[in-house]
Amino acid sequence: MRSLRAIAAVVLVAVSLVHVPAGQAVPARAAGSSPEAKVVDPVPLLELRTAGGKGWFWTLSQAEQSSAVARYGMTALSSKLGYLRRQPFEGSQPVFRLRSTSAPTYLPTASADERQKLVASGRFADEGVLGYAATTKLPGTDALLRMSNGAEWRVVPAAQEKAFADHGYRTDGPLGYVWTAFHRTGAIYFATWDKNGNQAMMRNVEQVYGRAQDPWGGLRDFAGAGVPRNAWHWPKEDFSDRQPAIGYYDDSDPETLRKQVAQAAGAGLRYFSFYWYWNPANGGGENYIDGLKSFLKAQNRSDIDFNVLPCMHPWKDGDVGLNIPDEQIAKAANTLVDTYLTQPNYLRANDGRPIIGVCDARGIGNGSVSGMDNADTKRFNDAIRARAKEKLGEDVLITLNGGLPPADTGFDGSQCLGQFDESRSYQQYVDRQRDFFKAYPGILVRCATSDFDERPRIGILIGDPGPDPAALAKAFRWFPDADLAQYRRLLTGVGTDIAESTRPSTVDNFVSLYAWNEWHEGGYIEPNKRDGCAYLDATRAALSLTTGTGCVPNPH
Repeated sequence: MRSLRAIAAVVLVAVSLVHVPAGQAVPARAAGSSPEAKVVDPVPLLELRTAGGKGWFWTLSQAEQSSAVARYGMTALSSKLGYLRRQPFEGSQPVFRLRSTSAPTYLPTASADERQKLVASGRFADEGVLGYAATTKLPGTDALLRMSNGAEWRVVPAAQEKAFADHGYRTDGPLGYVWTAFHRTGAIYFATWDKNGNQAMMRNVEQVYGRAQDPWGGLRDFAGAGVPRNAWHWPKEDFSDRQPAIGYYDDSDPETLRKQVAQAAGAGLRYFSFYWYWNPANGGGENYIDGLKSFLKAQNRSDIDFNVLPCMHPWKDGDVGLNIPDEQIAKAANTLVDTYLTQPNYLRANDGRPIIGVCDARGIGNGSVSGMDNADTKRFNDAIRARAKEKLGEDVLITLNGGLPPADTGFDGSQCLGQFDESRSYQQYVDRQRDFFKAYPGILVRCATSDFDERPRIGILIGDPGPDPAALAKAFRWFPDADLAQYRRLLTGVGTDIAESTRPSTVDNFVSLYAWNEWHEGGYIEPNKRDGCAYLDATRAALSLTTGTGCVPNPH
């Protein structure tokens, strides 16, 4: 790092800046037990301009950022400086933050010696550890530098060093190696691959294919896996990818989830998002949760996080209702918080809030197929927040799928799940995705759909319209042009959208993939018999995922 003599010269210039009254330091960051401290993945380094534009301030805490803006007149910027961890890790070093005692300016340093000397001089006050960076270059990281022009210090990614140098800045030295991007990527998990799944569909499978209690009906048949091949009106197409690499599984078995966690974590995924359903019968209770319960029992469950996506559909799934009546709203909210948000590896936003993504709110209270009831939806969201405050002492981040949430519904932002472009062209879906994101300003969990092809539902969930191509196209949604190259292009565009974003940093680096295992809808990145780990490998490469050691198609 730069010598104390050189630092002192800069301090003399800084002294002439606007004086900071005593006691006006920004409050210290949250303590180790805070919600933010529970996020162990790298989080974005936030940059602010101090009041009057006379200095710079940095933090990993969104709470501290908000306080700096509201109480001290700082200006939050959308700088892309990189990602640091809040906790030490193997091969890490702390980056300290010092505050000038005579001017509105701050100084980061990775040198404990420099920190000690500057604090002892009385010119700077110690504000503790800003975050942790790697001491040596790791995959996905690059150097983060401190630069000075004699009047101020800046934190500069290595890729911008020349541009700053061209404007008169000199490099003081490295602060460490930080992640240039860290895409917290997860996949939606459809947890009904068990005997307690869709009973109406399994009755249809028995009627059409002669197999009882088979949630994989249609898929086995299109793939010709262990049964005579029957691809109906598409006999020349290859559907061998409709068989999981670990075989047709029972997701009520924790061993199944152990293997899937190993596949996902190995490829760099950070979480599963489980669809969550409610059955109003007999006073109300959870439904279709065998796969979720198995995840919680899997030996390696702590290798990734998880969250829940409540789907309150305004219809029945065969004989089972999926809505939440008014009188069961509190019970459903309490069940969500008590059972899942209290888990140690429940997914949290960068600001530490547990994330609930509502995939469908139309079945809450008096909602209907035509839309949600805003008042009942707010009651549901308020009930979740009240219970979380009671059980955890924390707030919750609640997002809505499929639309920009009305202000009176209590949502914090948006998310998107599986998408089908009505053009029936996957290429056009990819082309339009960034424009789609623009329709959802503010907080957004971005999404990416690997494919959509529901033809294996023929005869069991969708009636057979006959061989006429026009009738088939009307009855079934699928992308004839979907392929791995277009999927890679999609994810590259998502990454670019994140890199260029000016949204709040709350979940701005999150990517939700549709899906891990929506096999009947053709949306899956779970390894399959034909392609192995191709889609997970493409995800890892396109989004520069660095955790895990690589996907294994069928873990032991």
